[in-house]
Amino acid sequence: MKQELLEAQEGVRLSIYTGMLEHGHPDRMATLHFYRAMPGSQLLLLDTVYEFAVAVYTLERDDTYIYTYAYQKNESWAVFDSAVQPNEYYRDRYLFERECYFRVNLRRRDNRTIDSSEAAHINDILCWKPQAAQAGQRTQIQQGYDEDIPAEGILQNPAVQEEIEDTAAKLRAAQKKGGIYAFLLLTDSHYVVNGTWEDTICCIREVDRRAPFDGVIHLGDMTDGMVSRRVNSDYVQAVKQDLFSLQKPLYMVIGNHDTNYFMSNPERFTKEEQYWLYQSDCCDNAVREGHALYYYKDFEDMLVRAVFLHSFDECEETRYGFSEEEILWLQQTLKTVPQAYRVLVFSHVPPLPEIHYWSKDIRNGEKIVGVLEEYVRQDTTHCVLGWIHGHNHADQIYRERLFPIVSLGCTKVEDFKDKKPDHAVTYDRVIGDVSQELWTVMLVERDSTKVELIRFGAGEDQAFDVSAAAAEQAD
Repeated sequence: MKQELLEAQEGVRLSIYTGMLEHGHPDRMATLHFYRAMPGSQLLLLDTVYEFAVAVYTLERDDTYIYTYAYQKNESWAVFDSAVQPNEYYRDRYLFERECYFRVNLRRRDNRTIDSSEAAHINDILCWKPQAAQAGQRTQIQQGYDEDIPAEGILQNPAVQEEIEDTAAKLRAAQKKGGIYAFLLLTDSHYVVNGTWEDTICCIREVDRRAPFDGVIHLGDMTDGMVSRRVNSDYVQAVKQDLFSLQKPLYMVIGNHDTNYFMSNPERFTKEEQYWLYQSDCCDNAVREGHALYYYKDFEDMLVRAVFLHSFDECEETRYGFSEEEILWLQQTLKTVPQAYRVLVFSHVPPLPEIHYWSKDIRNGEKIVGVLEEYVRQDTTHCVLGWIHGHNHADQIYRERLFPIVSLGCTKVEDFKDKKPDHAVTYDRVIGDVSQELWTVMLVERDSTKVELIRFGAGEDQAFDVSAAAAEQAD
């Protein structure tokens, strides 16, 4: 039987009505994370000074969070079981009879205040003994995916297996031509407990095993950004470790939810903290100023300079957009692009308000597009292949500028059609079906102005060609 460590925080309890965390209770402490229990798992009380209660969350999913614009404050799609209320306290053990998620409340039997040192020693008070999953079962531990246990899940679906083979075959066919570079593109994964990220990474691994990617690019919003800094950091690290397991270079941009600001969350990350959490251990050989959240990377074999921009600042009056310092940096960066290199731009938020539902203005958006267009006009050898972004949770190729601006759909399984820019496309998504998944393989050819996008799951393959876009603008 495998032993796992618990983490707790003093001054917090779990509501008996909702299972939500409630702060301001000095006589309690509670676990912040969700733990997954299999039948036969146990919680054993080691210190009789305390007693504990359990909040149980079923593996059901509330469709509200998939088919409407809504976020769960717990960042969990597990459903609180009000029949197992966390107000029945135990003084010995608790045996789990079914698979579920849980959190734990603790209090002292003498009703005294609980301090931080007690919370820090939670594992000397309460022992968590998870029962191993049976063959074929999936499990998720507190800080991510447990690769020691088979994760078949969606892979049992024949349609998903067919999609894996089809995607890999397309990728292999392109790679056989030579001079083709393949990047996995993800955006808006919005990790939640009891979500579908575990399925997503399994499908990604299967495609990569058949036809390896050259790199991974995540366009932001790894989580919903509504929980404590401590918990959100663990979720981010879990997703990153899954991506690192592909053993490919990983490049990341910061999304608006990645600041941990959403729904007035007071535990926000500073820009310095965002750098250390999201970018400090990846973005290999990136060129940046200090710990700036924007940077570039030259891919010499591909003859491409990839520019990764920072497009959101919750401290600004106009939160979506680009700083003056970033625009000056981009101007200088474009001056040093090597001969014959092409430029690819990545961001989370789109640069123009007409392709952004959530605001009427993008701070310095027109200016930063103008910098890139001026670069193109300066010399016929200058080429911006395109600008690729997330955030809109929809597919769209905007062709009204000198280069295409491309929006990619949401990796998280999400199916609401409103709150989208004009002409953007969203897709029907069904849990357990191949349409549950949505991610893209970007193909860049060494000697071409065309970029191909192979879609896995919901949506269609697409392509864009800057030469065609420039010709349309000339007409």
